Formats: sequence, C-alpha cells, structure tokens
Amino acid sequence: MRPSAFAFLYAVSCFQQATAAPLLSSLGSALTILKEEDFLAQDSPKSASAILVESYKTFAQGKSACTALSEDLWSPVSQDFYAGVNSSLAYQVYLGKYSPVQLFWIKSPNQGPCKAIRVGGTIKNVACSRKLPTLCTHSGAWSNHTFTDNSPQYQVTVPAGPMQVTGFRDKYGWRFDGIKYADFPGRWVHSSVRAASGPVSALNFGDVCWQNEAWRGVPAEGSEDCLYLNIATPYLPDASRRKLKPVLFWIHGGGFTGNSGNIRNYDGVAMAARGDIVVVKINYRLGSFGYLALDGTPITGNYGFGDMITALIWVQENIAYFGGDPNKVTLAGDSAGAASVRAMISTQKAQGLFSGGIIQSMPSGWRGYPGRFTNYTTLSEATTETGIRVLQLTGCDTAIDQVQCLKDLAPSVLNLLTVIASVPVVDYNIFHSRTLPITGGPGYMAHVPILIGVNRDEGGMGGLPFDDPDTPAFDLLKAMGERAAYFLRGEPKNISAMAFDPAFPTPPGPYGGHNVTIRISSDINFKCESWATAYSGTKHHTFPAVYTFTFNRTYQPLWWTEPQCEPPKTAEHPLGDPDQEYFKCHSGEVDFALGMTVYSGEAPRNELDIPFQQLIVDYWTSFIKWKNPNPPKSYLRVRNYWGTLNQIDATGSWEKFQYQNPKMRWLQWNGGQVPLSEGPQCVALDIPLDYYE
Repeated sequence: MRPSAFAFLYAVSCFQQATAAPLLSSLGSALTILKEEDFLAQDSPKSASAILVESYKTFAQGKSACTALSEDLWSPVSQDFYAGVNSSLAYQVYLGKYSPVQLFWIKSPNQGPCKAIRVGGTIKNVACSRKLPTLCTHSGAWSNHTFTDNSPQYQVTVPAGPMQVTGFRDKYGWRFDGIKYADFPGRWVHSSVRAASGPVSALNFGDVCWQNEAWRGVPAEGSEDCLYLNIATPYLPDASRRKLKPVLFWIHGGGFTGNSGNIRNYDGVAMAARGDIVVVKINYRLGSFGYLALDGTPITGNYGFGDMITALIWVQENIAYFGGDPNKVTLAGDSAGAASVRAMISTQKAQGLFSGGIIQSMPSGWRGYPGRFTNYTTLSEATTETGIRVLQLTGCDTAIDQVQCLKDLAPSVLNLLTVIASVPVVDYNIFHSRTLPITGGPGYMAHVPILIGVNRDEGGMGGLPFDDPDTPAFDLLKAMGERAAYFLRGEPKNISAMAFDPAFPTPPGPYGGHNVTIRISSDINFKCESWATAYSGTKHHTFPAVYTFTFNRTYQPLWWTEPQCEPPKTAEHPLGDPDQEYFKCHSGEVDFALGMTVYSGEAPRNELDIPFQQLIVDYWTSFIKWKNPNPPKSYLRVRNYWGTLNQIDATGSWEKFQYQNPKMRWLQWNGGQVPLSEGPQCVALDIPLDYYE
C-alpha cells in the first residue's frame, strides 16, 4: 500500500473512532448538562453551557473524557462563566454533590499549569495529578420542531441492563427517541414489556400508531407495531445510579383516536432541563385498534390503556439507567391524556407504578362523548354502540368467525371506517367499575396527590358557527345537544333550556350567544366534574392532596387553533395581545406547561409570555419533584429563577384544595388563589361539587 493511501485510511479510522458514540460506562462517570434554561433559546443572555463529568479524575483523564464526548475542556475565554455555568454549578452544590469550594478542571494553556475553577468563578493553578470533576465544552445543537441534529459527535451509548441504547444530546439535554417498550403483540392482544438486548438505536422517533385522520401534522396512516417511548434527561448516572431525578410520564391527548408522543409540542427536553427532571412520552394504540370491544368475544377493549401500563412497567425496570427515579414517577396528560391519568388511578394493574398525577383539561360530565372518558361504558353498551357497527361496516357480521374476520382485515380498512371505538370499557380486567370510588366506597383507587384543572373556556374549540356571532345561545345549544344525543345513555338532556337559566346571563362581547354556549359547554364537559373530583377526593381523603387551577392565559398550539382562541392582533402586538379578552380554549395550556412555545415556533406575543411559561413549568416540575406546586425559595434562588420567585412573593402560595372553602389557582400573570369558579352554574347543570356524594 502506498504511504499516502495508508495515511488516508489511518486518518479515516481515527475519525471513526473519535466520532463513534462513547459507551457511558467507559467514561467511568455520571454526566450532567449544565445549561440555565429560560426558554429564550438562542436569544438567551444565559448562553453558556457545559458538560459536567462528575467523577474525580486527573487533568489528563478529564481531558480524555471530554475528547471521548467529541468535546474539549471548557474555557472561560470562550464563554462567560457567569452566563449560566455559575448558577448550574451552584445548583450541583445545592443538590449535595459538591462543597461550595469545589474545583473543576477547565482548559489550560499549552505547556502551562493545569487550571481549575471554583463554583464561585475563582481560577487556580492545580497539580495535574490531583483528581477533580471536569467541565467539558457542550456544542450540542439547538433543537426546534423542524430541526434536530443527532450527528455521531453528539451521540452516547447507555448500558441499560442487557441493552446498549444509543441516543444523542442537543443544547437542552440527552434524548433517547424511539425506544420500543413492547413488540406488537397481535391485534387486540394486550402488550407486555419487550425483552430487548444488544444495541438499540434511539436516534429517531418510532412509528406512530394507526389513526383515522391527518392528526395535526401526523400522516393519516401509521403502524400497529408502534409501541415506542421517548426520553429526555439532563443527567446520565454512573453505574451506582445515585442522585436520580423525578420522572414525568406524559400521556398524549387526541380523543384516543389520534396524536402521538412524537408530536412537536410534546418534546420534553426543555422542561427536563429547567426542572431537572426526566421526561418520558409514549405512543399507545388508538381508535378501534386500541379500544374496540365485542361482548362475548376475546376482544374486550382497553388495549391502549394496557399499553400505558406496559410502558410504566418498562419505566420501572429501566428509567434509572437514564437518570430517572422509578419511585418518583408522576403521570400527566391533557384531554384524553388527562382521562388516561384518571384511568391509571382507577386500575389496580397500575398499582405502585406512579406516585402522583397531573390532570389537565379532562373530558368529563354527563353530556355526550366527553362523559365517556370518566363514566365508563359496559361491554354490552360498547358492543351495541360501536362493536356491531364495526362488524357491519366491514362485512364481518356475516362471517362464521367474526373475530378472525376482523383480525384478517388490512389495518387501513379498520382505520378508515366511519365508526371508531375510542372509550374506556368495564372489561373486568383493567377496569371493574364505571368510575372512581372517590367517596371511599368499594373498589380500587390509587392514593396519590393530584394537580387538576382546566382552561377558562375549554369549549371554545370547534363545533360552533363562529362566522355568525348573532346566533342565539338557544339555537347553538340545541344544535350541540342534537349532535351529542347519540353518545348519551337514556334520554338526551335538553341543554338548550340552559340559555334562559339565570346562572348563565349573556355577557357583553363580540361573540354574543357563543359566550353563553362556550361557558355551558366548558362546564358540562370539563370543569364541573373536575371540581367534584377535587371536592370528594379531599373530603373523603381518597387523594392525600389536591391542587386545582384554571388557566386564564393560554397559547394555542399552532396546529390546533381557531380564530376565537387567539388574542386580538394590534399594531403593537401583531401576534395578538394576550392581555385582551379571547377564549382560553382546550389544549391552550399544553405548550406553557411543557415549556414548548419557542421550540414549537410560537414567538412571544408580549413581554410576559416567556416569564409566564417559566412560572408554569416551575409550578409543574415542583409538583413532579415534591408533590407540591410551590417550589422552595432556596431552590429558586440558587437556580436564578427570579421571575418565578418574585411572582410567588407577589401572589402567595398555591394552597391545597379545601372542600370546606374551595379555592383554585388562577393562572395568569399576577394571578393567585381565588374562589372556585362556576359553583351555581355546575348546580344548574346537575354536576354540583357533591356530584359524587
């Protein structure tokens, strides 16, 4: 071989070795990304970041660890230490990992003395043989909903039992996307945890589950082999797996018919970074693939809920490898995801798999389809209302073996039917009763603290002719009731009469009768049963603690909005002025709660959107960590979260719900504790606070 050819191949080999994903165990250290997350992304004044190699190494060993990560030793010449690295290190001291005078290796001049920096910023010359933790540069890319860089230089491989899982880091943290938690068990068969071994690529999202429409950017297709989860974490532990972080287990919404854990505004990395938690998002089977039930056959429904339980078991077995504490798992979700949290609370199959729940905008009540999410359907009802119609539409009603006929259908056939199964069923496997034994009666219910609440105008999204603001409330409610009649058990209730109830006076505003209609729809379908859940759960101590909320500031996801849910646009606020009146619609809290506005392409509308998002994420992650939405002030100070600290000082603590004097947190800038809303309205709608009593 010619010398030039040999040199070229040698150079290629060295490059491949340098860019191959390092095995975490070979570094002999836990790793933490130091980044002060304020949700301003590239516009943040807190622009500095680093990778902390936590174990004590000589200077040469620390530099070698940085090289293995395709990085260099961190340098105060290249970045301002006080632009975020200082507070991030101070937080490590707060966690008890280091003393306030701890030194960390940093970049030193060639042929010069070895240098280290203290938590306070003092730089010292230190003997190179001394063993210290190390600061490496962190060149991970800025991710957003359209771009993620999972190039080899950002990858890392985590030993997870018999698996070696390769993920990557971006500017916010480490991401492990598309981990299969269960193999496809067969159509209408419950899933079980996948017994994986060997290399596992977690560099890209897995397939979405079949869904019957183009669900907000997800193609109208999918796979039955879709049981994947995604992990975001700021911390990778060493083999001892100490100092593990609380876990948020996010269950997506979508009416049990669409959406996925891959959707762009569900990305959990920014929330994980700001809150110092681990975020897990899952896919689960949807529509008739996840919820079809036929009485007298092996098809008994709830397969999507079974997938959630399988994913929770996977988390119990594996999340510690990714920095998460399996004993501190909080479930959270919006809409159908919130109903799923309630479902996990009501099934003994999930006992011991989580320690708290966050329930955002839960569909509920006695009217129509939303009520089925909390008042479960019997097998007989599900068969009559959906199962038989699915058989008829597919022609399987005339088959000798109807179940096998359904199983033999191409998934696209089931997916495009005009009838879709999508509600929980009392199957005597996962669920044994229609609803929670919230007053302490017979039946199972997890005894965990919850955070539960709504947006002010949940019913504002869809279904009403907003092009005609003069339509009377009576006509709107009559049409709404007729649409809902199919889903009601027994005689449909005449909700149009509510237009004349003194509990619902017509307020001034640009939408006339729509204001009354949306208020009634919001109360029936979301608010009243949530408040009744808080009331009875507190009164009977079936929940050890309950915190309630209403969002009065929202930011609709760009792919899930309508004009009435957007604030008025003005010359000063071309994206809308959120301080003016607008409907705070369903799912308008999600991007604030997960810290996703800028990531999702939603630019700040005024100077308070980002501080409000910081406040909400600090409330949410405080509940995830301490089961109390009030973050300790010492924690806020050490993390430089001054906006949140000032708001809490100005508005007081978020109080536990008291059934004798029910209050909630009014979530807006300068909000606070206020009396629970809609009391007389819920009485008028036959869903009073003592609905369960």
